[in-house]
Amino acid sequence: MKKRVFKIKTTFINREQELRLLRNYLNAQPNSILFLYGPKSSGKTTLLYRLCDELEDDKNYEVKFFNLRETFLDSYEDFLQTFFKTGNDTENSLKMSTKRQYSMFGLFKLDAVVERMLKGKNEDPFVVMKMEFRKFIKKGRRPLIVIDEFHKLKGIYLPEKQKTLITELMNFFVAMTKESHLCHVIIASSDAFFIEEVYNDSKLRKTSAFQNLDYLTYPDAVEWLSHINRYNEVTAFSLNEKEIELIWDTVGGSPWEIQYILERLFEIPLTEILDKIKKERAAMVTDWVDYEDRPLREELLGHFIDNSCVMHSELMGRRHLLGQAVSDNILFFDPVEGVFGVQGKSLQWGIKRYFGS
Repeated sequence: MKKRVFKIKTTFINREQELRLLRNYLNAQPNSILFLYGPKSSGKTTLLYRLCDELEDDKNYEVKFFNLRETFLDSYEDFLQTFFKTGNDTENSLKMSTKRQYSMFGLFKLDAVVERMLKGKNEDPFVVMKMEFRKFIKKGRRPLIVIDEFHKLKGIYLPEKQKTLITELMNFFVAMTKESHLCHVIIASSDAFFIEEVYNDSKLRKTSAFQNLDYLTYPDAVEWLSHINRYNEVTAFSLNEKEIELIWDTVGGSPWEIQYILERLFEIPLTEILDKIKKERAAMVTDWVDYEDRPLREELLGHFIDNSCVMHSELMGRRHLLGQAVSDNILFFDPVEGVFGVQGKSLQWGIKRYFGS
């Protein structure tokens, strides 16, 4: 098959400090869950894929990445069906009932008997997982579980109904890290209030570490945009200093938006692209404000006309509305620092345009 050729490629821009923090976490004995959080499209998933790529050939680790963004989970049965996947052993000619194996995150290979017990609710999946972790450790392998968009498990209950799956998984991961030291666990989430729930839970806070992944810094964004031929393999055009400053002024260090701009520069002038982005963000703000509580929404966004971030203490008494703004990707909340921020520089332009600034 002929290899596809693209006129522009995606890239991974310097996250060495963040990667170093992840490596330091893995180099220590398992003792906590690491939560990775940050604004929308700041590059959390990309960073985790890069980490997994680096560890792919490391025989000391058994790395399993599970992206809940890629699947639909609505029940405990969905959890079992998705986490314990079916695979066929083609190395022998045994009957299918004895050939099937099931793999959680591609990590656990369980026989069909255990699978039937799990689905029949006669076996505890957490007990099974712990046994499998021990098997890997005996083989000299360190299990690393990476789950992206972990908050999507909210609302799923165990068969007993009184217990939520996400709570029991969290308790299990605490036992596997801090108590048993059997595996490392990295959990990523774009749901800021899920991170806040974890951070405010005294038990979980004492057994967890938190890492915020923000947008690219100015020097990193400039480095990228100054060398798009190197990072994106673009030869059709280049950017001068003024153009780079215009891009930074509009979208800041948002990797996705920078890539979006570069992809359109083949056909559309830069000023048109940037003006379109600002108009779209202004329309987004207008749509969000246009509700019965419009004055309250306008009052809230007024705090962010000239400030990209505002301390939570300055916005007290608006919890429901703040929660709505975060849920709708208008604002981002950092529970560790106690600040609310606009979801990107381009959205702040939308707020400015809405208020006529």
